[in-house]
Amino acid sequence: MSKAAIKYGLISGAIVSILLAFSAPYMINNEGSLGTSQLMGYISMMLALVLIYFGIRERKMKELGGEITFLDALKTGAMIALICSVIYTISWMIISGIYPEVNESIANMYRNEINAKDINDAQKAVELAEVDEMMQNYQNPIFKFGITMLEILPLGLVVSLISSIILRTKNMND
Repeated sequence: MSKAAIKYGLISGAIVSILLAFSAPYMINNEGSLGTSQLMGYISMMLALVLIYFGIRERKMKELGGEITFLDALKTGAMIALICSVIYTISWMIISGIYPEVNESIANMYRNEINAKDINDAQKAVELAEVDEMMQNYQNPIFKFGITMLEILPLGLVVSLISSIILRTKNMND
C-alpha cells in the first residue's frame, strides 16, 4: 500500500469524522428537514473525498516519477476511499453511541417526511413500518456498520474513478 494512500486516507477520514462530530448535535437539536441533513452530510463527505485526487497526484508525482496507469491510480484512489470510509464508519459508531438520541432524531426526520407526503393512510402506514424495521435492524452493529459504509464508500469510488481518468498518464499501457 502506498504512503500517499495511507496519508490521504487518514486525513480524509479525519476531516469527515470531525465534520460528522460537529453535525451530530445539530441533528439531535434540530429535527428539521431530512434533505438539509443529508445535503450537509454529503457536502462534508465530498470535502473529505476531494483528497482522493490529491493522494493519487502525490503518488504519481512523488512515488512513481510523474507517470501512473489508470489502474494504479484507481487502486490508490479506492484505497484512500476505503480508509476514509472505515474511519467515517467507526466515528459514526462512536458518535451514535455517545449520542444515542441521534438515531431516533434521524428516524423522526424520516417519519416527518412520510407524514408530509400526499399519500393515503395505508401507504403511510407501510412506509412508517419500514422506518421502524430499519431502526430495529440498525440496532445490530454489523448491519449498522455495513449501512454506514454504504453511505460514503460508493461516493469515494466514483471520485476515485474520475480522478484516475484525469490523472492517468496518457499512452501508457494498463
